[in-house]
Amino acid sequence: MAITGGSEYAAKITVSLSQIRNMQRAQQDIWTEGFKNNNYSKLQSLLGTTATVLGLVFVASTPAGIVAGVTGLVVGLAPSAKNTLQNLVYNGYWEMGYLERFMEDNPKYDLMEVELPFIEYTVDGKRIRFVTGRGVIKRVHSGSGWITL
Repeated sequence: MAITGGSEYAAKITVSLSQIRNMQRAQQDIWTEGFKNNNYSKLQSLLGTTATVLGLVFVASTPAGIVAGVTGLVVGLAPSAKNTLQNLVYNGYWEMGYLERFMEDNPKYDLMEVELPFIEYTVDGKRIRFVTGRGVIKRVHSGSGWITL
């Protein structure tokens, strides 16, 4: 199993409240069923409910692609590197809750552009990345257009 990367960077994505919820749910499922429980068939099933955001957030765009990437990382990373990645994936899932809360508290906005921190690996030639933190909201969209924050 060839694993490269562990590169950290920030990238902007534009998302709705529904997409934020799906991103958070997918990353929580990846942490719980992929890294913690190693239940890959359950993970694949759970990711099917959030499939519309997979490519946007994780680069791998199918449940099977994400499961393959997570499996490769769980099996192929050294224990200390795996533990660090698990903590980053958990932190990213947790911090996405703040984005959800912002959109819930500001229902006049239908979209946000947010710069998120990611960590990315290549597993057997296929890229997979995870959100690792809260990110910075750059702009929000309402009926009157985009507003820079």
